[in-house]
Amino acid sequence: MKLWNYFTFFLLLAAAPSAAAQDGGLTAGRFGWTELGKGAQVAYIQAELFGSVQSISVIRYPERRLRLSIVNDPGPEADSTSALALRHNALGAVNGSYFNVRTLEPVTYVKEKRRVEGRTSARETFRTDGLLAVRGRKVDIIRCDTLNYDETTRKCRDVLAAGPVLLIDGWEARDEWPAESFYTKRHPRTFVGTTNDGWVYLVVIDGRTPGKADGATIHETARIARLLGLDNAINLDGGGSSTLWTRPNGVVSKPCDNKRFDSAGQRRVPNIVIIK
Repeated sequence: MKLWNYFTFFLLLAAAPSAAAQDGGLTAGRFGWTELGKGAQVAYIQAELFGSVQSISVIRYPERRLRLSIVNDPGPEADSTSALALRHNALGAVNGSYFNVRTLEPVTYVKEKRRVEGRTSARETFRTDGLLAVRGRKVDIIRCDTLNYDETTRKCRDVLAAGPVLLIDGWEARDEWPAESFYTKRHPRTFVGTTNDGWVYLVVIDGRTPGKADGATIHETARIARLLGLDNAINLDGGGSSTLWTRPNGVVSKPCDNKRFDSAGQRRVPNIVIIK
């Protein structure tokens, strides 16, 4: 995979994804979008960014054409992102939010088909400050305190609490990120973002493979979201959980739980974000 320098990558992505003419320009610029159906597309790149090598997988789709849903199958029903996605007949998927790795139960607020199936624990509030909320086909990213989840999402079918919120109206959500290692060290990251003109993005940044996939800090993750042209974005669970899958292509990202740079290192997770 050819490595692009930061300037080239910025030129390809800063134009944003929404207009058809811009889509063509990005493809001609070797971004490499592949059609998934109903307007959805997938791409994978390696790029030199921030003095590091970033390995990035992206699904994008027009909000009006497909439906995003939260799937929550915790405990004994938990499985890899790809297995859960196949179980629920998805077109594409990424892993969901934070969970207890021993019990495979969510530790953040989860609402699936209007039923609340998880609550955010006190230990997760240092990074869980927002919601990925779905009403009909409308996808919203909302900065929200845990005390206001129920009222804020009363009319939403599916909701997943996660964080931190990365972008609000095209700007980084915070002027300064906390000094904790979760924020400042490079890790695999997963996030979902939206544009004001009706596109939804599911993104995985691989990590923990130096020289091939260095991972990103939270600040770098927010910058990548901006380079993709997103207006709003929220971080989901990362690390060994980070996985992006599509039905035609299988696992596109390089999940790191097997400590190799391949597509085989998935982790069992209790919830995922799917499109269909």
